[in-house]
Amino acid sequence: MKAEHINPFIISVCKIMKDMCMLDLKIGKPSMRQIAYLEDASLIKLGLVGNLTGEVLLNLDHQTALGVVSKMMMTPVDTIDAIGESAISELGNMIAGNAATVFANNNIIIDITTPSYSLGSNYQDSGKTMFSIPFSSEIGNLTIDVFIQE
Repeated sequence: MKAEHINPFIISVCKIMKDMCMLDLKIGKPSMRQIAYLEDASLIKLGLVGNLTGEVLLNLDHQTALGVVSKMMMTPVDTIDAIGESAISELGNMIAGNAATVFANNNIIIDITTPSYSLGSNYQDSGKTMFSIPFSSEIGNLTIDVFIQE
C-alpha cells in the first residue's frame, strides 16, 4: 500500500471532521487486517474507480456516530435514524470529494462512488485484507479501512 494512495484519505478525514464537527483527530498505528465490524457501528462505503480501483470504509463506533450526528445537527441525538444516516452519509460525501481533490492535485484521477451507509451487522464482508488507520477524538473512535487493487 503506497502512502500516496492512503494520505489523501487521512488528510480528508482530519480536515472534514475538523471543519464539520470541530474535532481534532489523533492518528493511531495503521495496520493490515481482516475487517470485522461491531454490530452497531456506522459504516460509510466509498468505491474507487479510475486510476485506482478499490473501496474505502469509514467506520464510526456507535457512540462516535451519535457524537458526530449531534455535532452536525447542533443538537444532542440518542439514536441513528434516517436523518442521522443521511448526515453521516453526507460526511462521507464531503470526505470523498476532498480526497478526490487531493488525488487530482497529485495527478491521480479517480472517481469516488456515492457513499452508502450500513450498520456493521449488515456489512457483507468480502474477505479482503484492508489497510486500517485508527483515529481517536474527544467523542470516540473511528477508522478508515482502505483496499486498493494494485
